[in-house]
This record gives sequence, structure tokens and C-alpha cells, in this order.
Amino acid sequence: MRHLLAAAFCLAATSVAAQTVTVRSGAHPGYSRLAFDLPVPRPWQLGRDDAGYVLSLPPGVDLNLSRVWPAIGRNRIAGLRTEGDRLHLSLGCRTCHAIAFETGNGTLVIDVKDGTPPSGSRFEERLALAPLRPRARPDRPDGPALPPVAGYDWTEIPRVPVDVPISPALDPFRDAVLRQLADGAARGVVEMVETPPPRPASGPLPPQMRMGEEPGFIEDPDAPLTAEGRTCIANDQLDLASWGNEMPVAQGFGPARDALEGEFDVPDPDAVERAVRYYLFLGFGAEARQLSAIYPIDAEDRRLFDALGRIMDNEPVTDPLLEPMAGCDGAAALWGILSLPRARVGEPENAGAALQAFVALPQHLRRNLAPQLVERFTQRGDVTSAGIARDAVLRAEPDPDPATRLLVARQAEDDGAKLAAIVSDGGHNADEALIALADRRLTGREPLDEGTLVAIQALLKERTGGEEEAHLRRLVTLGLASLTRFDEAFAELRKAPDAEAELWDWLARTGGEDTLLRHAVLPQSAVPPALPPATRLTLADRLTALGLPDPALRWLPADPVTPPERLSAARAQMARRDAREALRLIAGLDGDDAEAIRTAAEAQLSDPAAPRVIEAQDLLDAAPNTTAGALAQGRALVTDAADARARIEALLNATALQ
Repeated sequence: MRHLLAAAFCLAATSVAAQTVTVRSGAHPGYSRLAFDLPVPRPWQLGRDDAGYVLSLPPGVDLNLSRVWPAIGRNRIAGLRTEGDRLHLSLGCRTCHAIAFETGNGTLVIDVKDGTPPSGSRFEERLALAPLRPRARPDRPDGPALPPVAGYDWTEIPRVPVDVPISPALDPFRDAVLRQLADGAARGVVEMVETPPPRPASGPLPPQMRMGEEPGFIEDPDAPLTAEGRTCIANDQLDLASWGNEMPVAQGFGPARDALEGEFDVPDPDAVERAVRYYLFLGFGAEARQLSAIYPIDAEDRRLFDALGRIMDNEPVTDPLLEPMAGCDGAAALWGILSLPRARVGEPENAGAALQAFVALPQHLRRNLAPQLVERFTQRGDVTSAGIARDAVLRAEPDPDPATRLLVARQAEDDGAKLAAIVSDGGHNADEALIALADRRLTGREPLDEGTLVAIQALLKERTGGEEEAHLRRLVTLGLASLTRFDEAFAELRKAPDAEAELWDWLARTGGEDTLLRHAVLPQSAVPPALPPATRLTLADRLTALGLPDPALRWLPADPVTPPERLSAARAQMARRDAREALRLIAGLDGDDAEAIRTAAEAQLSDPAAPRVIEAQDLLDAAPNTTAGALAQGRALVTDAADARARIEALLNATALQ
């Protein structure tokens, strides 16, 4: 017994030796991950420091960073530096933050995610750290003992015994230690004790200390996690294909609702859950939600059933239960994507897992959910996944129903002929096809016809106050612009602010001179709207061509940087007869446009041309072109008058010299 106790103390002493932990890394959409496979549960702390974040580990852990950088870039994590038992993490992004959590097998995970940190995140607090203790040098074992340093002492933390099986490779070492202990006891060098000394009084655990199972831990280390470290909903909880039966619907209602209430009218939770699941299998979302709300069932099950029911009825999902599941590896990815009001571009979404779960659904559910899923994929620009979801419905539907026909028409890469056919046929989904057709034409910069615009305006009156009001107002505003009814379009813009950039683009491309003067010549106190550079350049060039360089310069940056902006500003300065500023703007630029401006500027700065006699025919040639617009005629008349004045002055100067 004494030998065993002594051996145990010796082996426990060797366990405090430094252990090397290789840090693993991975780059994911929206976040970068670092993983630390700690051998046993250990306390850790993560918080802010001057350069970013700092991870504090107890003594005895050496971090190997050799495998970090080959797997990730430096756009989020700019640098890693070890200092004793601490890891300093500097950020390469301005709007990103770090979170940390542990998995069930003891792996510590640090995620550096895009965006601002959540409110109240404890990882954003500055970490108070004790001064580092210098490590003892092995080549000076007999040196003077270092004075104790006040601060964090890992020896004061109560140790939790861990039943770790001894590797067979340690058996010879253990036998050698036992033999040496026995020899030392026989010589009187080693003193055996019956019981170990009492442990020192333990203090409270430090923050973020996690030992064993607590809320937030997962029992199965292989269970998939979301990007925030939450457990993904298991596939068996979302296996809608198994929630039905083989009987026709008219006959299946009875067995599905059988025995909802037992003796003394007491509800049977299992029977209620079976009935709710059957309703969801049929796609009856409202009925499933109503049944789960009436009868007492598990609160988490009710949340899940309510979210699924809203998705079935294409209603907004108010509960955030499913939103984080969009990046999971199982069926939860499908319902997480469908629960979003709009696709979150840049956030992790597992399209492959979602499509796999979608294909496994019964055909009637696929037909019901396909428009929503295709729309989410289209919003993210994932045309391949949208096509797979569409084809999963068409393969089993040789003669598609109206909803599937509309889905195919929306995805067709044509000029809108399929959508126009649905509109002309009338009936179910004709209004939705009309909206999709108008949207496609306006997005492709094609004008609407009067009949389509009137039909969209009628739909707006019918659906004012609904979810589609904002979209319909955008279509009406742009439809008016496409028919050059810009005064009405700008009047509608107050109710459709989302259409502002597209409306100005229509004005810049198709607006007449009078319309351009009414809307693009801004007052001095007005702030130009935030528009794409291409639209601003078009407006500026058109105003310059109309002889209005000062209003044109208001659409350009005060200090143009890009070559198109510099050329446009130089043309406006030439119209203002400021050749020196025009030459400064095009300095270093090549091309025909730059050379033309440079030649005109040099001619403007040079001496006047040699005078010539003004004849009557010159005055006739200076007459404005009656075929041009009124503004163009006036501009030509002013230009010719200035040219005639210069010729007369040159002629008078030449006569005076003679």
C-alpha cells in the first residue's frame, strides 16, 4: 500500500510537466476558428488587451502555432504571439469580435466573427492578468529560490481527479519508479506515509472555468454545432417524411387524432404530438400551431412546431430558434434557411445539407416549400442550388401545378415569355407572374407598357398595407420613369425610398433636357443623393453637354480620383474655360478622351488665332440649327457669338497696328 501511494504521488508530480497543444485553425464564411485540444479540463480566460484579445491558460500548456497560418489568412486574425502561458491575438479587421466556448470533449474553440460584438459579451471586458512568473532554468537547479509573486496561483485551484488509463508505454517507467521507491524505503531515504497530507483550502473557481457538464455543454462530442456554438437540432426531430402514414388523407385524420384525451379528459402528450406532426406532414401549418397551443406539450417542442407551421404557411417566423441552424450539417440547415425573412449574404449557410433534406421530403411538401427555398438561394446569388431545388420538384411533376409553373417561369432564362403566358392565361398566380414580369423588365432596363403599369398600380391599391406594398411601390415608381413620366415618378419616390438609385439611373439615361433641368440641377443648399458612380458620371456629363458645368460638378467628388471622374470633371472645367484646372485633372491620363481635352486646353491657353475677314456668309453660318432643341439652339448661338466677338476683336487689333 505504501509503495502504491508513493508511486501515485510520483506519477501525479509528473503530470504537471508542460504538455504541448497543437492549435488547429479553419476559415469559414463569416468567421475564422482556432481550436485547442486540451488534454484534461483546464481553467482559461479570454478577454481584451491593448492589441486585441488575450487567452490565459494555466501553467503546463505549451502552444504549437505551426499549423495555424497555412489554413487561414490574416484578414481577421492578423497575428498570434505566445507569452508564457498566454496567447495574444491581434485583429486584422475593424468590425469583428471574438467569442469562446468549449465542446463536450474538452476542446476550447475561439471564433473571430465579422460584425460588432453582441451586447454584454464578457469577452469584450479587459482581462486583469497577474505578472508572469519566470520559469526556472534547468541548468541551474541549485540556484537561489525566487521570491513568491502575488497574483494568480494555479496551485490554489482544487484538483479534480481524472481517471486516465496509463498507456502501456509507461509500464516500464512505472515499474522502474516502484523499484527505486522500494530501494529508497529500504535504505531509509524514502519515508512512507499511510495517508496523504490534507489539501490546502480551496478558493472560488476563476471566471470561465468549466469542469464537467454544465448548461451549454453537449453530451455527444460528435454532435454538430452552429457557428455560435449551439447544438444543431437532430435529424430525427425534423424527419417530416416519417410523420405521416400510408393511408389517404381523408382516412388518416382519424388515427392521427385518436386518443388526444384519455380518461377524465386528461390530454395525452404523446397523442397530441402525433397529431401535430401529422398536420405538419400534410403542410397544415395553422392547424398544427393551433393544436400545439391548445394542449399542454413540451415548451421546446411547441417552439419548434410553431416555427415549422409558420414556414409551411409562408408566414414570418418570429421565434429565433431556427435561424442559427442555417449552417448546420443536417436537416436543420433547410429549416434554418427557410426561417429567414431574407437570405443573409455572408453568413454561413449549408446549402448542400439543405438540399439533401429538401429532396428527402414528400412531394407535396417539396412543391409547397420550393418557391421559398428557390427565392432564398436566388437572393444569395446561388443559381446552382436554386436550379437543383427547382428540378427536384419538376422531376416528379411532369404536368406542374400553377405554383410550380410560376416557379419555373421565374427561373427561366428567357425574355419573360413564360411569365407573360401565365399573365395572359389569367387565373391563379397571374398577379404574381405580372409582378415578376415587371420586376424582370425594369431590372433589365426595359420600359413597361402602359397596360402593365396600370395593372401594377391596381395591385398596389389592393395590397396597400400588406407585405408586398413596398415592392409594388418600387415597381410603380420605376415604371413611371421607364415611360419618361419623371415628375410623377419623383412624386412617388417619397413613398418608395428603395427605388431612389434606380430612378436617378433612368433619368440619367433616358430623361429629356427639360426634365434633366428640373431634377438634376440642384439648389446650392441641397445635398446630392448617394448614387452609384456610373449614374453620377452620366448626370455630370449630360449637364456639361447642356452648357451647365457648375451644376455638373456638384455630382462629382470635390477631389476626383478615378480616371472616369477626372475626365468628367475636366470636361466641366473646360466648359467653365478653366483650362489650367482641366490640365491638372487629366495629368498622367492616356487615351483619346484625355488627348482631346489636353489639345483643347492648350489651344485655350495659347494666343488667339490669326484674324480673318468676317463675311456675310459667316453670319448666316452662325445661325442656330432650327432642327435642334431650344436649349441646344441657345447654346449654339452663345458659342457662335463668342467666336464672332473674338474674331472682331482680333480684326480691330490688326487694323490698329497697321
